[in-house]
Amino acid sequence: MPVVTFKVSVQDARRLRQLAKARQTTVSAYLRSVALPPQSEAALDLQTHPVSGCLYNAAAGRVVSDAQIRATLASFP
Repeated sequence: MPVVTFKVSVQDARRLRQLAKARQTTVSAYLRSVALPPQSEAALDLQTHPVSGCLYNAAAGRVVSDAQIRATLASFP
């Protein structure tokens, strides 16, 4: 498994440990839970944008951003 390392202040480290302990989990598991919340497969409504051809999630008011369209179009020959 890859390792991600970052620096925090002493106070932030203490706070992260307290929050993890309150949830009875490790700091790593706590950080994953807040930074990478689980995504429900049911919430996905994948469609292809009619103009750009970009695959996007059309569920619940999701929109395709300009950045996503530009990134998709940039990969075309």
